[in-house]
Amino acid sequence: MLNTEKEQTDFCKEFNISDDKFRDSRLTWMELEQIAEDFESKRNEHQNTLKRYAEVLQKCSGVHSFRYRVKDTKHLIEKIIRKNPKYLEMGNVLSLNNYEQELTDLMGIRLLLLFKEDWLEVHNYLMEMYKAVLIEPPFAYVREGDDTHLYDGRIEVRKEKPYRSVHYVIRSDKELAIEIQVRTLYEEAWSEIDHKLRYPYNLTNEMLANYINIMNRLTGMGDEMGTFIHSYIRNFQENLQNGILDDNEVYQFVLQEIKKCDNEEIKQAIADKIKQADNYHEMMKMSDLLKDTLKYR
Repeated sequence: MLNTEKEQTDFCKEFNISDDKFRDSRLTWMELEQIAEDFESKRNEHQNTLKRYAEVLQKCSGVHSFRYRVKDTKHLIEKIIRKNPKYLEMGNVLSLNNYEQELTDLMGIRLLLLFKEDWLEVHNYLMEMYKAVLIEPPFAYVREGDDTHLYDGRIEVRKEKPYRSVHYVIRSDKELAIEIQVRTLYEEAWSEIDHKLRYPYNLTNEMLANYINIMNRLTGMGDEMGTFIHSYIRNFQENLQNGILDDNEVYQFVLQEIKKCDNEEIKQAIADKIKQADNYHEMMKMSDLLKDTLKYR
């Protein structure tokens, strides 16, 4: 893959690796070729490992769908070239002997959700199954301005990446790392588009970068709207089941029950009924707001 001068030149061009950047890695093409060959020879074994773990993870009811992949060999070599200067600063070096232990994204599983709120069920499932083999505490990448209350008190929130995803890294039974990412279908779609647009072309054009940021914000809005509508429908159905139909129904209930207000249980029933009505009215207001918002888009 990297034996000939042409293969090496094409590789550097594909991944925007300058001569200076390659020299800074202090690696030779022979060393990199040995790593590439070793990794390729284990690809089928890694695929089988991922399949076994994915079959366990798909049993979680909060998971809509999933994907798994063994890292592309070219992307592995690019990462080693890019990361090795930092290892050199720490007195270490990425090599054939240690790259599998040092890099945590050689194998990856993505769990896809319909709604952001489904994350909590998936998180609890993952912690129950794999807490003992976590290599590092889980964390969430978010965008500036995102609502992070779902993660508060549960996992660390980081605002370093242009995409949204929750990350777990576990040690497999083969003693190798598996990275598990959890995100919504919206986030997955945007991540694929962003990766396709941003990285191969090394976008530095300010206007294009702004367009990409707008699309990213729209992705977040889509997730929030989906979660809101899902919650609205669920709460609406609950209120109907509880007999909340209109103001008059609530008023008549209060009139009938207030006569028995010396009973504490009845008092509580009245309070609960009024609270249900307030929740229902709040949902109706939000529904009107949603209609007005969509009308002007």
